[in-house]
Amino acid sequence: MMLLARSEIIAGIDIGTTKVCTLIAEVSEQGKPTILGVGSHPSKGIRKGVVVDIASTVLAIQESVRQAQKQAGCEASTFYVGVTGEHIASLNSSGRIPITNPNREITTADVEKILEAARVIVLPPDRQILHAIPRTYTIDGQEGIRNPAGMSGTRLEVQCHIVTGATTFLQNVRKCVTNAGYRVQELVLEPLATSLSVLLPEEKELGVCLVDIGGGTTDLAVFVEGDIYYSAVIPIGGTHVTSDVAYGLTVALEEAERLKTQSGTALLEQVSAEEIILVKQMGRDDMRRLRRMALASIIEPRMQELFELVKEELEKADCWGKIPAGIVVSGGGSQLEGCAEVAEQATGVAIRIGCPRPVGGIGETLTHPSYATGVGLINYGAQQFKPTAEPAVPPTQSFASPSGIQKWIADWLKRIGF
Repeated sequence: MMLLARSEIIAGIDIGTTKVCTLIAEVSEQGKPTILGVGSHPSKGIRKGVVVDIASTVLAIQESVRQAQKQAGCEASTFYVGVTGEHIASLNSSGRIPITNPNREITTADVEKILEAARVIVLPPDRQILHAIPRTYTIDGQEGIRNPAGMSGTRLEVQCHIVTGATTFLQNVRKCVTNAGYRVQELVLEPLATSLSVLLPEEKELGVCLVDIGGGTTDLAVFVEGDIYYSAVIPIGGTHVTSDVAYGLTVALEEAERLKTQSGTALLEQVSAEEIILVKQMGRDDMRRLRRMALASIIEPRMQELFELVKEELEKADCWGKIPAGIVVSGGGSQLEGCAEVAEQATGVAIRIGCPRPVGGIGETLTHPSYATGVGLINYGAQQFKPTAEPAVPPTQSFASPSGIQKWIADWLKRIGF
């Protein structure tokens, strides 16, 4: 198998309740990703974003990665891994430091120092910080600074969005990836990753809420003035709709999923009384006829409940008046017929179904919302990517004398292994 340079390859794993999805991409010197391979395998070891069966999850990861590597024609050993679950929580924190440089110029070290100050929060021993995302900086009372490095001032402040998770749950995700034979580059909050593939910069600037409907959970992320402001996880997803159908119609879960995806709708009012669907009865090979209205009457209340919970969560977090751009719905659950309409009825705001924006390579074809998190993980990794620099002449090195040249040549030969 041909291997590309390690520094050129990034990869992401979206470990979901219904499937594990792996994407492998190559990053250009300009930081632009080109997706080379994708793999997907059914997941049975995750429930509501939490690992419940390590062995099953490990096998799903291995098969998903194998498929992606085969299509990509290269290997990946380190991955950005998406995480979600009811254990995820967020809060906004702040930090402030004095600028001690004699010339009052803010350095990158000052920026790192103030972010560490914002991370100093009281957490229970069973929780850890997943992300500390700077939202905005203030220099000597001047708010709205995006990048303070290189600017002058005497006091630097930062507003930071802190995401935390249960330590053991996060450790179990890492353990699954490690046991599969791979390394975790970074655990990434799934709605943060998804936002990088489906939200428009204009929406983030104006104020928008991302609602990512997965199999076991629905992830929320609110953006205000271009930065993340709030994030949360609601423990309801597409598998709950499937379970409702299975229970209501007395069918197997597999048949309930088929009915939901092929004939389901979240809007009962749009279904004609004459529409008939065929339903496979549990434990039998024959099919029975059923009015499609019966299926819709099961699905609609659950989807209505989901978006009412979204609205309640946003109101509780004082975010409801901060999203004039409305709600962008993504994830596999967003593909249910009538999803946008029932969301608009329940919330009363503008709704858009968010699909991943095309990226290079086979990413041009990964526009289904179910790939939104996977593509977002690649975008997240590309933002962190720093090309390996070629050995270069140090700018401060003097060549005024032959001995200076000889010393530089000796050092250079040592660096390249001679």
